[in-house]
Amino acid sequence: MNLRARIDLAVALAAVVASAGLGLLTWMDREDWHQHLPPRVLALLLIFLLLNRALHRLVRRPAREHSQALRRLALHDSLTGAVNRRGFMDRLAQAQQHQQALLSLVMIDIDHFKRINDRHGHAAGDGVLREVAARLRRQMRCADLLGRLGGEEFALLLPATDLAGALAQAELARQALRREPMAIAGTVTASFGVAQWDGSESAADWLHRADLALYEAKRRGRDQVSLSGART
Repeated sequence: MNLRARIDLAVALAAVVASAGLGLLTWMDREDWHQHLPPRVLALLLIFLLLNRALHRLVRRPAREHSQALRRLALHDSLTGAVNRRGFMDRLAQAQQHQQALLSLVMIDIDHFKRINDRHGHAAGDGVLREVAARLRRQMRCADLLGRLGGEEFALLLPATDLAGALAQAELARQALRREPMAIAGTVTASFGVAQWDGSESAADWLHRADLALYEAKRRGRDQVSLSGART
């Protein structure tokens, strides 16, 4: 039963209770109403309690779940299932607020993605994005977070991970992408930039350092991992 049908049913139940209430008021106009008050009032209270429970099951809880589902959709990329830029930045900020000592970030950019779109079409490009996200996800740990920041650019947030650990994770992801050609586009590679949070820099500065490392990997020939140095 969808939410609209549940609301209609709840309205019908409310009408029944309202009718019962009007009936009670009519009955109370009688002279002997006080003789039968306790059982009648108890019956009406029971009806209202049952209605309240029905409203919770039919409307309130589904409405809350619907709202939560909409929020999840708003924070996720519909094509790849990865967290979108807004959701990723929210989670990154939360991690920083908790002052986790070891946080690392991996920026990922698919190599020559425009060439893939030009040669195979945008539908194939979408398929590559989905497959890249799936392969990255298979290399992740439970606590890691995959985001799609836009276009062919992804990011990994790695909690409890120092620079060496992030380098190892990025290398596993790089190999997972290039190890097996994709049916829709052949071998697909990506470049990676890794930066560990220094414990005090802003999210923008941290992302910028990871981006600089990514650009360095591109400059050096792509399909490789580059590390960011400490903030200066």
